[in-house]
Amino acid sequence: MRKLTPILLAIMIAAFVGIVAMRYKTPPAAPTVAKTDEKPGTKSDGKGSKADGKTDAKAGSGSGSATVEAKDAKPAPLSRPLRAVALGWEFLAPGVVANDTTGGKASAFKAKNLDVSFANASSIEEIESALAKGGAEATGADIAIMPLSSFVGSYERLRALTPEVVFVIGWSRGREALYGTTATALAKLPATGTVKLAATAGRPESFFALFMLDLAGVPASRVELVQPGAAAPLAAMFRSAKLRPLGKLLVTSADTPHLVPIVAVVPHGLITTHAAQLEEWARVWLDGVTKLQTDVPAGARLVAGQPGAPPVVGIIEGLGQIEFASLRENAIAAGLSGRGQLTLDENFRTTWRIYRDAGLLTTPPPEVAPLYPGTITALVRTDPAEAQTARPPTAAPATDKRPAVLLVARGPIAAKPDADAWIARVGFLASVFDRLPLRLAIKDNPKLAQQVADAAREQFNLRAGQVVAGRGANTVEVLSAP
Repeated sequence: MRKLTPILLAIMIAAFVGIVAMRYKTPPAAPTVAKTDEKPGTKSDGKGSKADGKTDAKAGSGSGSATVEAKDAKPAPLSRPLRAVALGWEFLAPGVVANDTTGGKASAFKAKNLDVSFANASSIEEIESALAKGGAEATGADIAIMPLSSFVGSYERLRALTPEVVFVIGWSRGREALYGTTATALAKLPATGTVKLAATAGRPESFFALFMLDLAGVPASRVELVQPGAAAPLAAMFRSAKLRPLGKLLVTSADTPHLVPIVAVVPHGLITTHAAQLEEWARVWLDGVTKLQTDVPAGARLVAGQPGAPPVVGIIEGLGQIEFASLRENAIAAGLSGRGQLTLDENFRTTWRIYRDAGLLTTPPPEVAPLYPGTITALVRTDPAEAQTARPPTAAPATDKRPAVLLVARGPIAAKPDADAWIARVGFLASVFDRLPLRLAIKDNPKLAQQVADAAREQFNLRAGQVVAGRGANTVEVLSAP
């Protein structure tokens, strides 16, 4: 009996292993009817969902016959309008022009199966309220168009929506301005103590002024905001405002062409469900930009004809202070081109840091900046040439006039000069002050200063003469326009 026991155990173990092996050797039979990923309001014929022109198969999975994609397929229309609200009527002009149906014309959005609407908000609070309601309500919104700094200032209140920047609408050109009691008020700032700034907290022009002071070595924590019109050595102004401060105009956002982007912000939930519609919306928007630029007066009249819009002369003034962004500029801002330091990511983080120093934000920044590059990437994929960096702009004309020092920015802080850190710093400042010359000086090392200037010009596609090497302390001087 004792001899039979091991033999019986061996037989039982072998039988168990055989059963397990046979169980996993044959895969389960595939279902005969595939379940479609059908969306509400769409019909299925058993071959797949018609919502996006694809069968119910993930891209790149399974056999080639299982993934059938209809080229140039139009996204299924929403059951309601895709609503956009802007913090300024002038921001809406390309969309209004593209949606024009006067004279029997067909809307360019309708041609892409998109029903859209455009509305203006008079304050950032109205923008926040519209996003909170959502586009399903007539007074709500799916897309909010506003300056990036305004979005950063609102992010803590909108965090539950997980809003993300999906597209750059344009760039501010001279709307924001910084004045000083003297022409050197920004170049000669006290090393310690409080600096008074006449400004309204949270406004784009206030951010612009705080950014300039931060570059000059005065963090926002040292800046005391006083009421506009109060006595102060510096004043931030919105240039179309009737109130003009006394003193000298030091710098405007026209000197920093990519510092104040106007962006389209969308809650993450809409991105996940309607990314195709957002892509088409952006593509038609770009067509509207082209159409607007061919006849600005006609476009301004269309915008002025919207309910609640100001007279056409006000629209013209606003359009003169915006440069609408091209797809190539969107690619650069999203960091897809590999050129330029002032990307949306860097801009968002810098704005957050400044606002937190100023006490306008109380939480750390998001671990990942709330940016969704998918819309821009999809547009660039259809036209790769748009992602290529343009040739560097021509050098400014020579002049005998010696440029004045507008601002003195700090160089990288390190025990020993770090060439890479200096190149990055120069590239960032050159991206900010795209139209102004820079002069850098590395203490006791003019040779390295020249090498940094040459390397930055090559790496960031700068124009000839935009960065020159000088002698002095570890600084980068921003010079006035020649």
